[in-house]
Amino acid sequence: MILGKSNGPSYAGTPNMSASKMEVYLEQAKLRLGFVKSRVFRRIATIVVSFSLILVAIILTARLTNVGEVLPKVLGSFLPKIPTCASQNQSGEQDVWKKAEAKYKGLMSDKFTIAMQTYQRPKELNDTLKAILSEDVPSLHEVVIVWNDLETKPPANFVSKFGVPVRYRVSKHNSLNEKLWPDPDYKTQAILLSDDDVYYHPKDLEFVFQSWRKFGQHRLVGALARCATVDAYGNWAYTFCSSKVEEDIYDMILTNLCFSHISFLDYYSSNTTTMNAIRDYVDEGFNCEDIALNYVQSLLTGDGPLLVQGREKYVNFVPSKGISTKKGHMAARSRCLNDFAKMFQCMPLVDETAHIQKGVLVM
Repeated sequence: MILGKSNGPSYAGTPNMSASKMEVYLEQAKLRLGFVKSRVFRRIATIVVSFSLILVAIILTARLTNVGEVLPKVLGSFLPKIPTCASQNQSGEQDVWKKAEAKYKGLMSDKFTIAMQTYQRPKELNDTLKAILSEDVPSLHEVVIVWNDLETKPPANFVSKFGVPVRYRVSKHNSLNEKLWPDPDYKTQAILLSDDDVYYHPKDLEFVFQSWRKFGQHRLVGALARCATVDAYGNWAYTFCSSKVEEDIYDMILTNLCFSHISFLDYYSSNTTTMNAIRDYVDEGFNCEDIALNYVQSLLTGDGPLLVQGREKYVNFVPSKGISTKKGHMAARSRCLNDFAKMFQCMPLVDETAHIQKGVLVM
């Protein structure tokens, strides 16, 4: 019987084909194994593993420490921000300031006036006045109460037992700018800007004034320092400062207890385009007049403020109500820093590290 030729597939070569594929697979496996053992692969693997370990370490450190607070400061120094006025050779309208200095040159330089702002806090005001006027402060010429409560008649003017006149000045309107107004009736170049809930002890007050005369007539000199730092996004942030190494700087003094030359108040109250905008901003937000005055002083002089402490710590009642107790206060202050820098077209604040404290350090 003769079989016909089959048209179906032939399987005669199947074993050879399987062996060929196996050889290919083995060859590819050898190549892969060779790559794994190669120096290039080991280097890549080392980099990947190292990066992974570093990433894990950063995450764990951020969760277990305060690196989350430090890292933005480090990163922020590399990010763009509003340039400093010094780097832009900006120093404000010097002619306006020089005219102010000349205008007040005839005022007493060996005495000072307290300008104390108050609003519906009679207890704090009376307690502060009682403390300040309880002892003789030789250089204190006058106390002016900036009365911002327009609905209530102020008490009558009086003279303390040490002969210091106390004058109540009713504001034109309830504005934080009123305390910074250069009252034409002032008789002294030095003005101690103050709130009704904070004061130096009388014996320290004279020391702080004399320190202002010797070292700080071109600065704002006071008890409470504050800081402007750069965050991770290049924006200025308002902080309470830090005593940590490499962070022990400050660039503002709060005007709730602060000596200022009257010429700075005159510039602040001037009719320049920038200062008009600044005062309107302060009135609109009812905040940040102290930041603005620090900008003015540093802009005009190129110097930072000066922190001066007495032998005893200043007294601060920290009332239950007030601007600083409102929710969002710190964020609002940070906005002021950035908005004012835009208005001035540069950042005027200057870092300072030194401070003065009454007493002798015995070694």
